[in-house]
Amino acid sequence: MIKSILKALSIAFISISLTLISTVSSAEITINWPSIWVGKDSKTTVISELVNEFNAANEGQIKVVIEAQTDYDIYAQKLTAMIATGKLPDVFTVGTELMDTLYRSGKGMNLASHIGSDSHWNDVYPDNALESNMKDGEIFALPYELFVTPVTYNKKLLKNAGYDEFPDNYADFFKMCQAVTDTGKVCTSQMTGKNAWTSMLWYSQALASAGGPDIYEKGLDDPAYVKAFEIMKEMYNYTTSDAIGADAGVSGGHFLNERTAVFMNGPWFIARYTTDGIEGLHANIGVAPAPMLSGGEGAPGGYVGGRQSSLAAGKQSDPKKEEAIVKFLKWLTTPDNVARLSYSSGAMFIVKADLPNDMDRLFTEMNSQIGDAPYVAPIFLNGIGSLAVSKEFPQALSALALGEVTPEGAVQMLKDAQ
Repeated sequence: MIKSILKALSIAFISISLTLISTVSSAEITINWPSIWVGKDSKTTVISELVNEFNAANEGQIKVVIEAQTDYDIYAQKLTAMIATGKLPDVFTVGTELMDTLYRSGKGMNLASHIGSDSHWNDVYPDNALESNMKDGEIFALPYELFVTPVTYNKKLLKNAGYDEFPDNYADFFKMCQAVTDTGKVCTSQMTGKNAWTSMLWYSQALASAGGPDIYEKGLDDPAYVKAFEIMKEMYNYTTSDAIGADAGVSGGHFLNERTAVFMNGPWFIARYTTDGIEGLHANIGVAPAPMLSGGEGAPGGYVGGRQSSLAAGKQSDPKKEEAIVKFLKWLTTPDNVARLSYSSGAMFIVKADLPNDMDRLFTEMNSQIGDAPYVAPIFLNGIGSLAVSKEFPQALSALALGEVTPEGAVQMLKDAQ
């Protein structure tokens, strides 16, 4: 009797043990991704589709969970804090301005060994693209989204003001702004809230025009920094009454609703001209290089832009989870998937992808102008090479717009932040 009981218990124990082993070995790996490509972002739909497709193909093995980050600036603040003090997310996007901080932290996943052992990466990236993200033999981020920021203007509103073409110099540009004002519309969308994104792009354009595409190598003592602030001071004479303190939603919203005639943002905004804009807006939009400053060191047709975001991952202690994350990164960088993202949103990517022939008209025009551009200079946020200075820019711009400092004083505020 006792032998029978012991035998039964032994069989039960073995059965339970095998079940536990099976459960552990087949446990689903969860990849958390705090993503900014949610909500009204133009990449939201396709990113959601790609995640769902990946999860379906890896059902029971890997599951990617998106944690919605609807505010770009708050996301950047969270990521900065995590790089400094906490554990990084499984997968995340990182801007150029935080790349050095990420490298120094040692908390990112070093992707160099994966890239070196898998032909996928060299097949999908242009020559030297991955090497440009390498430091001391380590690669903590994959270059992904690119951007340029031309002037976007409402052709109908400019025509009502007597202009069929966008001015190529600032003297004529401000004459046009006055003409637009005389029609009862506001000329430009501006903002000083958060990172002052829209206005920062204008400042970047004026800076490259005044000092040339290598302006960031010359330091803040170069007179181009003052000249660019002089342009911004005049620009704020032709913007909305709520520009000081406004965020990107306010600035973009004015243009989407035809309250302003001129706007500046990246190609990712193209889809929103149709989805969020007033009826007929997309058909009335034109794109052009920014105006040039008389006597400046820039060249007509010059653009500003660069890398918008790179894909990265937090360091992992579990080799299986690391492999799962790399598998997902490969999925995001598959050319067909990148082409879908670009087609739906208008965004530009560094991954080599065959784009459809019927890409959005504005995307095609931007691409054409980039091809003719004598240079694509960095934006101020990336080119200045200092988080402290870039964070001071909105305050300096606000003080300038309020008349609290001169253009020279605004530059001094940047210097004091160094």
